[in-house]
Amino acid sequence: MEDITPLNLEDAPKLFGLRYDQLIALLAGLIVSTQLYSWMNPIMVGSQDIRLHISLIIGAFGPIYCLFTLNHSSGYWETVLNHYVSSQVYVPGPDPNPVRFLVDEDLIDFCE
Repeated sequence: MEDITPLNLEDAPKLFGLRYDQLIALLAGLIVSTQLYSWMNPIMVGSQDIRLHISLIIGAFGPIYCLFTLNHSSGYWETVLNHYVSSQVYVPGPDPNPVRFLVDEDLIDFCE
């Protein structure tokens, strides 16, 4: 029997409802945080061991990445960050769309 399922190439391939970059971020955060917890010696602050807190923060990077890239791919966020971080030079010049101004409109004269 032939598979007649339509192939949607515009959608990103998903596994467990996550794109591959999101799934890798989740797994990497989980693996790094658990390994870091097991490799670190106890860090006592007062009477508390803060290894668990450090591991939870590192492990939360995966789900946070998934939430930030929920509706957009990671490439979109790279362009957003580049827009705010990179230096931009705006060269003044003629208006690219001169039709947007109302040239035939009668304007009111205001007296001061």
